[in-house]
Amino acid sequence: MKPIRLILASLLVTSALQAQVPGVAEKPPSVKVKIKSVQVDEQQTPMLSVTNVKMKRWTPKNWVEVDVEFDIKLPEDAGGRKGTYPGLQMNIYVALQHMTKEGKREVLTGTLDLVDIPADEPCHALAYISPAALKAIFQKDYVTASSDIQGWGVEILAEGKVVAAKSSIGKSAWWENKDTFAIVSGLLLNKMQTPFANVFGDYDLAIRPK
Repeated sequence: MKPIRLILASLLVTSALQAQVPGVAEKPPSVKVKIKSVQVDEQQTPMLSVTNVKMKRWTPKNWVEVDVEFDIKLPEDAGGRKGTYPGLQMNIYVALQHMTKEGKREVLTGTLDLVDIPADEPCHALAYISPAALKAIFQKDYVTASSDIQGWGVEILAEGKVVAAKSSIGKSAWWENKDTFAIVSGLLLNKMQTPFANVFGDYDLAIRPK
């Protein structure tokens, strides 16, 4: 199976990952965003202690966790360093070491609707792939990010416009190439859809309820 880097090297993808240039009559978003880092790793199912229930014996399984860290900047009239931006949309793409029957590499995608983003501290957003989804795809019990995840991409949108983007593989929006990649939605979950909903405190940003 070809690594994703070799696949992308053979593609003539010219679209750069950069903020969209607004038209003459359009006003750009007032927020500036910089994606600092993206960590993709395994995270075991949390074992929580609760009372008043009969506990079950079970073995924690491996989830794949995507942790995106970014900063925002706001103009002074919007609060500056003490301001808070009401909402951002984050699109995440995770390329797998797995091909479809048609010979396309599978890419899991999901969207996080982030709310109340502070400008005076680093911000984190978390997304997950469940052990059940990973087993269904790879047909094995143990999945590792280092061998089974081939790459990732992140876009952040404000007011419907891309204001920041980052990729582990070059500077092009590789996930837009439908001839090479099969985009699968619904399997990349936000934190509130997982057993991690009540852990990590306020480490990560809140998600808009659906």
